[in-house]
Formats: sequence, structure tokens, C-alpha cells
Amino acid sequence: MTTLSLIAQKGGTGKTTLAIHLAVQAQRAGLRVLLVDTDPQGSAGAWWQRRAADAPALVEGQGTELAGMLEEARRRGFGLVIVDTAPHSSAQSRACAEASDAVLIPTRPAILDLDAIGITTALVADLQVPAQIVLNACPPPTRAQEPRLVTEAREALTAYPVPVCPVAVSQRAAYSHALIDGRAVVEFEARGKAATEIGALWQAVQAMLGHGREATRSAS
Repeated sequence: MTTLSLIAQKGGTGKTTLAIHLAVQAQRAGLRVLLVDTDPQGSAGAWWQRRAADAPALVEGQGTELAGMLEEARRRGFGLVIVDTAPHSSAQSRACAEASDAVLIPTRPAILDLDAIGITTALVADLQVPAQIVLNACPPPTRAQEPRLVTEAREALTAYPVPVCPVAVSQRAAYSHALIDGRAVVEFEARGKAATEIGALWQAVQAMLGHGREATRSAS
């Protein structure tokens, strides 16, 4: 079983949206997926309650309880656990990072957001957890060219000890439309641009998980 946590100690980064969409994408790829909502706001849980399908499965709890939840998930035969973590909580973020095989750190490309991820990048670097920063809610590309704001954000993020994911996720209306009734964009508009970006992000995540702690343990 592999565990991926999305950690961002600043609110408003779109962490829950990415966690939901990666969980659905992984489920559609054939994995048995558990989405763990440790955010007190319970946004992932609210989405799941509106959802018609039972998969991916979802449980709610606190980050400090994650180790026990992972033991139960392993016992129940889940292949992938995706953890949506609480913002503004160093203790819970650390507990989730320690229990994870890999971490995604979402951030918007604005300068104040980029400034705010230093604590999180230092945390995963200190714990030596495989991690990537993912630029989220970005201006959409035009004519297959990355917007200048996104390119500048990538350059600014080189100051941190965590690499930047090659896939940037754009701000698109499809996310809002899909989440209304408990769907993901791939279920709302399977061939849309948002679904294509999430598919590309999932491929990047798979590559990172392939070099994560669980993969290292399995190879040794």
C-alpha cells in the first residue's frame, strides 16, 4: 500500500480539489483508493456525501490519527491512500508527512503563496520524504505556451529544497461544475482540458510514487 499526502500549511491552495481528483483518477486507473480527510473543514467529506458512486472510499479523522487509519486501510486491502491534510497545523502536517511515501505541496503561482511554502518544503526535506511542489490554479496556457506568471513561479521555487512538478494545473470552471454533485472533472467532461491536466498530473504522481518510500522498501 502506498500513501500520498497533500500538505500546504497555507489555506486556499486547492489542496482538497487536487486530492479528490487524484483519488478519482487513481480509482479509474484500477487502484483501490482510500481518500482520508484530516481537514477540520471537511470539504472532501462533503464532496463524498454528494457523490453517487461509493468509490473512492473516504474516512475522516485527524492527522495525528493517520498511522492507525493506515493500518486499517492496509488490513482492508487498499492499494493507495491519498490524505487531504489540515492547513495551519505543523504537528498534523509533520505526522502526515512522516506516515507518507510521498508528498505533494500545492501552491498558487502568486508571490505571497510562493513565500508561504518554505516551512512545508523544509519539513519534507528534513524528513527526507519524496516530494514535489505542484503549481495549482494557474492561468491556462495559450497556444501550448506556459503563461509567464507560471514560468516565473517555477524560477522562484528553485530556492526551495523540493523540485517542482512538471505539470501545472490551471484554474478552470470545470472543477466547480464537477464538484457540485460529487464528481471529478474526468467524470464531468472526460475529454476536457481540466481532465487532460489531471491525467498528466496523475502520471507525474505515479512516477514520484515509483521512487517513494514504499517502492524503496519493496526493492530492498
